[in-house]
Amino acid sequence: MKKSFLLLFSIIIIYLLVACTNTSGNQLSKSEKISDFQYLYKVIEEGYPFLEVNKRLNNIDWLSKKSDYLKRITNTKNDEQFIRSLSSIIYELNNKHTHLIKDKPSYDYFKNVYSTSNYFGFFDEKVVVNRYEKLDFTSSNEIQSNNYSSVDKLILQDVINNEVGYMYIPEMLKDKEYLTAIENYIDTLEDYKTLVIDIRGNRGGSDACWNTIVSKLAKNDLTSTGYMLFRYNSPTIRNYLNRRELSLESISKLPNKARENMPSETFDMFSGFYKINKTIPKNNNYKFDGNIYLLVDNSVYSSSESFSIFCKDTGFATLIGETTGGDGGGIDPILFYLKNSGLIVRMSSDMYITSNGTCNEEFKTIPDYEIQDCTRTSNFADDNCIKKVLELEKSQ
Repeated sequence: MKKSFLLLFSIIIIYLLVACTNTSGNQLSKSEKISDFQYLYKVIEEGYPFLEVNKRLNNIDWLSKKSDYLKRITNTKNDEQFIRSLSSIIYELNNKHTHLIKDKPSYDYFKNVYSTSNYFGFFDEKVVVNRYEKLDFTSSNEIQSNNYSSVDKLILQDVINNEVGYMYIPEMLKDKEYLTAIENYIDTLEDYKTLVIDIRGNRGGSDACWNTIVSKLAKNDLTSTGYMLFRYNSPTIRNYLNRRELSLESISKLPNKARENMPSETFDMFSGFYKINKTIPKNNNYKFDGNIYLLVDNSVYSSSESFSIFCKDTGFATLIGETTGGDGGGIDPILFYLKNSGLIVRMSSDMYITSNGTCNEEFKTIPDYEIQDCTRTSNFADDNCIKKVLELEKSQ
């Protein structure tokens, strides 16, 4: 009887020890969660480019809410609540390039994207791998703008046969089949009067896509000028730029022409800039000689926004639609990870300033012709943006 009792007691003790070990091993402690938040806060405080823009556009003073954020983090009861809370806190920065990578498919995607670069060396850190092995739910929209899309989603057809061409580009993809389909259609436009390039709803991807389009259609080499502003005093930003071998000029050397429209915080928050002279050479097989129109809406963002900036700056195309979504023109967002949780954060790394000094994230790209209802329709005859193109072409 005594032996049976001792055996039973031993089993209970072992069970409790295992249970306690599993709980502490799988769940972050309160101090670990707070530590990760403090690190996140510090990186954003020192390096995030749009703190003042967020105040002006959304009336959110993100840094001043630290105590509220800490309370929210402290009150989380498990890792799942911590991840959701952290994600919602980052969401209040109101920037689509700035978010928590919170599921395994997104982690796998970004790991694949940066597998050939030396920008980020933490994808195989044990704490990171272990974290994302647990996150098998897919509740985010983080990669949809860069997700894999087929050529079937392209629409390449005439609005008016042999006179007005039309290309709907849903995503800025760079795979060969996608670009070849676009180039083949452009080759049929030699005698056309007009080409409509529709990027409404296009949230970005690779600049290689629109570079190919411009090169194929340009009558001459085209150059767009802009400035990327960085908070180089941030160790996180500085290390990223060093890995990219990007050398900055002092913020004091920005040209007077650009200074006129720059945000008031330019010289207080930013310490360096990189001037961009983006030149796209014409294709020697150039054939099309008509007018080009770019259809845009407020979903246009990132790489497709860069296309809008380029068209407006160079006059490559006339923009029709509504003001775009912003945050184009710069380099890739930075990634960094939180050492206790292993979670990866993505963050805009620069503020892009156009040639006239305006902040693209704040003012976006305003079309040449604004359309109140610029919804893309399945019928050209019902599409207000297409109607505007035809109206302008008739008047010419």
